[in-house]
Amino acid sequence: MAPLKARGGKPILVDEDELPSARLSTGDHKILPRPLAADIEQFAVADFAKRYFSTHKTGLIFKRRVPVEQMMSWQKGPLQAPLLVLNRSLHKDAVKCFKVIQKVMGDRDREKPVAVKDSGTPNSSLGPAAGKEAFGIGSVLEEERWMLTEGLAHGELRDEIYCQVVKQLSNNPSPESTFHGWQLLCVLLFTFPPSKNLEAYLRSFMQERLTHTESRIDIMAKYCVARLAVISKKGPRPKPPTIQEIESAADAAFNPSTFGESLESIMRLQLRTYPDSKVPIILPFLADSIIALGGPKREGIFRIPGDNEAIMEMKVRIDKGHYNLQGIDDPHVPASLLKMWLRELQEPLIPVELYNECIQASEDPEEIIRIVKGLPSINRRVLLFVISFLQLFLPETVTSVTKMGSPSLALVLAPNIIRCESDSVAVVLANSKFEHTFVHNLIVHLKCHKIDPDYIPTHGIAAGSASGTSTGRPKSSHRRAAT
Repeated sequence: MAPLKARGGKPILVDEDELPSARLSTGDHKILPRPLAADIEQFAVADFAKRYFSTHKTGLIFKRRVPVEQMMSWQKGPLQAPLLVLNRSLHKDAVKCFKVIQKVMGDRDREKPVAVKDSGTPNSSLGPAAGKEAFGIGSVLEEERWMLTEGLAHGELRDEIYCQVVKQLSNNPSPESTFHGWQLLCVLLFTFPPSKNLEAYLRSFMQERLTHTESRIDIMAKYCVARLAVISKKGPRPKPPTIQEIESAADAAFNPSTFGESLESIMRLQLRTYPDSKVPIILPFLADSIIALGGPKREGIFRIPGDNEAIMEMKVRIDKGHYNLQGIDDPHVPASLLKMWLRELQEPLIPVELYNECIQASEDPEEIIRIVKGLPSINRRVLLFVISFLQLFLPETVTSVTKMGSPSLALVLAPNIIRCESDSVAVVLANSKFEHTFVHNLIVHLKCHKIDPDYIPTHGIAAGSASGTSTGRPKSSHRRAAT
């Protein structure tokens, strides 16, 4: 088959700055000289406090301004007004958010409900029958989900929530409350980022606690610093997390997810249980699940999304180490989860530094194969697994049913395999056709069994063996006590 060619034009290369770069868990990032970076960070923290904190006053007769240091220190009682300058329509919700934070951290009676309103988003973790009656009835987790929903709905409220958590973590006399507060910070960094104005302030707060070993703060601070870099780049979630996702995110510093991590971290995570596996075990499980549930006979496979509740439930189950298909009968669910796993990788499957090279070679199968051979081992093997799996859907007997030929498969999978890191929408849109062409030529021309002499991908054997098994990773319960 002749290689697919992009329709006219040339790809727009993503420019590299003159600044040096640092290799972090989230990829290659440009860095400033250390003294200059430190000065800017210190200025940003002070400038944020000066410009955005609301003026609080105390005293019955002679009112005096409350210093920022005092205002941003733990308090037992409720908050009378927002910490930041907010739109007046958000003041009541901001005060309610503080009560929720106090309940989550154990600083407020958990039996006393916070009068939150139904956000209109059903609590999927309670099942379809729960609906509006189950949302906002006083459960701490439900109130926490309400707060996250409000943060997603009102961008202005996000910084207020972050600052309230930082306040309750500052000079907190209770190690247990402090531990729960850091767990809440992990959940926030899973849901939405702070504004660019607050980012430096929040990073500075977390970095100052990287050496605090009491209540295992150092572990959570290190995780939160890494999560801040990731979510600041990716942006907020499209939907509020489910109750189960909140529980998983709260413990993520100690039990990392299989989703949203780097390939290296995922391989380390499974090393004890699957020492001989050369790709993340989630890949053969999801691929073989798609086959077992009749994916090659389902129209629109990989294009039609699965049920969101089923996807989230299966995701949480996998993160707990349970690889099984209990209650799942739709191949669109594992197919959607496969795309999600690829899309949420901290670093793209095709490394950022090879992006320009890939889009320039998108019409040249031989050059594409050369690039694949030069990928880091784990990236190359994951790519070989994914492409060889997609090639199972190419026979005419399959495409006549699925209506998903190689161009269609490439169209829906390309954004999950190769990513344009440009901030320009025009560049992203202009390069999308070259990304599509690159992935299409991978699907059509890559001989996956000839690329890596130490790894030949196989399919159809893992779903049965993994069904009902566990990775053996112990999962701690949400809101565990500090030790």
